[in-house]
Amino acid sequence: MARKKNNLIYANNDASQEISAAAYIRVSTDEQAESGYSLQMQEERITAQIIAKGWNLYKVYEDAGQSGGKMDRPALQEMLRDITDKKINAVVIYKLDRLSRKQKDTMYLIEDVFMSNNVELVSICESLDTSSPTGRAMIGMLSVFAQLERDTITERLSSGRQQKAKAGGYCGGGAAIGYINERGAKVLVPDDGKRDTVQRVFELSAAGFKLQQIADKLNAEGHTTKQGARFAPTQVMRILNRKDLYSGVYTYSGIVANGKHKAII
Repeated sequence: MARKKNNLIYANNDASQEISAAAYIRVSTDEQAESGYSLQMQEERITAQIIAKGWNLYKVYEDAGQSGGKMDRPALQEMLRDITDKKINAVVIYKLDRLSRKQKDTMYLIEDVFMSNNVELVSICESLDTSSPTGRAMIGMLSVFAQLERDTITERLSSGRQQKAKAGGYCGGGAAIGYINERGAKVLVPDDGKRDTVQRVFELSAAGFKLQQIADKLNAEGHTTKQGARFAPTQVMRILNRKDLYSGVYTYSGIVANGKHKAII
C-alpha cells in the first residue's frame, strides 16, 4: 500500500513481498518542543528501515502529545485493532520507549499482542527484532530501563513540586474560582471577574444563609460559576471548603504553607 506524505510516496514495488508493516510514532507534549524525537524524524527513519527490509508500509500510526505511560492512546489502540484483524505482519518503532515507558505494558504488547498474532517488532535505535530469541530477551531488559527512566522523572517532578509547595508556590492543576493559573506562572493570580463572587459567598455564609439559599442569591444577583453556569449548592460548598486558599494559605499533598498568592477574603 502506498502512502503520500510530505511529498514522498512510501511503497514497496516488489509485489512478491507480503509483509505489511506498521510504523508507530509518538511524542509527548514536552518532547515535541524539547527533544529530537520529532514525529517527522521518526517517520523518516522508520520508513527507510521498512523499505530496506523490502516490506510494504501499511500505515503510519501517529500519537502526538501522548504519554508513553498510558495505553489508551488513539493511534496505538487503532494499530492493535488492525493487528487483531490480521492487517499487519510487523511493527517498526524508532525507539522502544516510543511504544511504552512501562515494563508491564511493553511485555504485554510483545507477548500477548505481537507474538500471539505472529507480528514482528523492530526497534531501530536498539537494533532489536523479536524474530530472534536474543532480540526478545534484549527488549525485555530494555523495557525495565525505560520504566526506570519514567519513574525517576516522576519522582524528580514530585520532589520539585513538594519543595515549591513548602515555599507557598503554585504546583499546577486547575485554579479555584477566584484565581487564574496563567501558563508558566509560579503563583495563582486573582481573577478580578470572579473575586466578588467568592467574597459574596463568604458574606452570605457568615450571615447564616444555607447552601441552597446562597446559590439562589448568587444566581439572582447575576453571579456565575467559573464556566459561566448557574450556581448549585455543590459549587457553593467547594468555595466554602477552600477558605484556607482564599485566606492566603496554600495546601498541596499534605503540605500547608503561607501562600505566595494574594488572599481575596
